[in-house]
Amino acid sequence: MTVRHPARSPLVPVLVGYGRAGRDLHHHSLRTLAEKGALTTGQVLVVDPAHRDDLPHDAQWASDLAAAVAALPEPDRGVFHLTTPAAQRLPALRQLLAAGARRFIVEKPLAPGANEARQMLALADSAGAQLIPMSVWPSSAVTQELVALLRAGRVGQPRSLRIEQHKPRFRRGLDDAAHSSALQVEMPHQVLLALHLFGTPCRLTAGDTWPLPLPDVLVPALGGARVDLVHGGPEDAEVTSTLVSDLTSPVRMRRLRLTGTEGEIVAHYPTGGDDPYGQLQIVGEESRRIIPDAPLTRLIEDAYRFHLGEGPRPPGTDPALHLAAMDLLDAANTAAHTRGAASNTPVPHRSREAESC
Repeated sequence: MTVRHPARSPLVPVLVGYGRAGRDLHHHSLRTLAEKGALTTGQVLVVDPAHRDDLPHDAQWASDLAAAVAALPEPDRGVFHLTTPAAQRLPALRQLLAAGARRFIVEKPLAPGANEARQMLALADSAGAQLIPMSVWPSSAVTQELVALLRAGRVGQPRSLRIEQHKPRFRRGLDDAAHSSALQVEMPHQVLLALHLFGTPCRLTAGDTWPLPLPDVLVPALGGARVDLVHGGPEDAEVTSTLVSDLTSPVRMRRLRLTGTEGEIVAHYPTGGDDPYGQLQIVGEESRRIIPDAPLTRLIEDAYRFHLGEGPRPPGTDPALHLAAMDLLDAANTAAHTRGAASNTPVPHRSREAESC
């Protein structure tokens, strides 16, 4: 799949890593954009150390990063989607920058911790490269409708935000080599969305994780997570955020509840790509808005327009916002470890609504 621009050689998507994120998310969105005419159909370069006999017809295999760069018309015409595990992204970025690559889309979180993320952003900045961190929910049509309601003053002054992303994740939790904590699964999305909505300064007031209980094993820290934040400084009207992710939930849920001085908004985000619709309702009003929503595809489309110089940086992709989110997640991880060391019986914090489903 290539993206053509008048008088310039095409941009070529390069998927560095072809696991679930690369194959089922990024490549799926790229294919969707090609089918609707937003991108010109061609072939995606897939970087994988093992030859893939099962690659789809619109993909071309490259054994390593050097082979992928060599297959491009020019190194800076590749858009490199770094979808490998977080620990592998800094060395991959360093190698690609040295080879002349300058356009990147990077999965969340940028790196295992904020220090490595700062190194990545400093390297990209010194090379004059453009790096787009994945920021799915700020690109959501549901989020954009929510922001419009806030700006119109429909609920008065915001006071509290609650975001819940629940799903059963037992098998993946047992086999998960890429994540050591539920703070690394859904929580990066949630923290980033809270910062996108209510910004910084923001401080952590609580962070916790709990184990994933299976019949014959208890997997530490992968059962779920909770993060509590306070947005605003001494002279601002503070907003509290409560972010919860239960990975033992029997049901899938992506829900946001925003309470203000004059009302409340409840938003439901799509729970999967098989039904790309969200819902938005002001509590007390009968009507619910049903909103077509494919945030990942919209984000990737906007990222390519940005890389072509045809549009602004996509919402929520400011590197400073991502660093702030990662600092908060690092602090939450420290708080969770401290609490776990002080307690021999960690208890999951689930929402009342999730327990009643």
